[in-house]
Amino acid sequence: MIGKDSAGNERRVIAHTNFKLTWQRDYRPQGGACVLKTARPKLIITYTLPRPAGKLAPAVQARWDAFAAGLAAHEKVHGAGIVEMVDKIVAFSNGLTVENDPGCTKIRGELTQYLDQLSKTQRQASCDFDKVEFGPGGNLQKLIAAFLIGG
Repeated sequence: MIGKDSAGNERRVIAHTNFKLTWQRDYRPQGGACVLKTARPKLIITYTLPRPAGKLAPAVQARWDAFAAGLAAHEKVHGAGIVEMVDKIVAFSNGLTVENDPGCTKIRGELTQYLDQLSKTQRQASCDFDKVEFGPGGNLQKLIAAFLIGG
């Protein structure tokens, strides 16, 4: 299947994790400052996993089940990284105050800068995780080998 890898590049993948993140933010001018009173996320994580096209022989089905469980567990790690990133955004955002910003414009730039850095860090961690998992002796490399040749 075609999906996006951890770095956001389109390529062939076995499975992938994607997310949609939207926000409800309550910016409030206070004196000459701007305060972000609340930032409420709405996060939807989508896991795309392969399925057999048809019925499998019992021995192949047993190997598939182990492979699919390991693959799902791998993707859940990516999902947990996304949830962790959102939690960090919430912690940073709620109560964020920028002085000399009565129109609440500077605060948005400060928030965007933080979000950009946090997003890059999350993508890099996800990419690093995939390198280990698919690398020599990595968990997914072992799962693929066990599925293909048994063991």
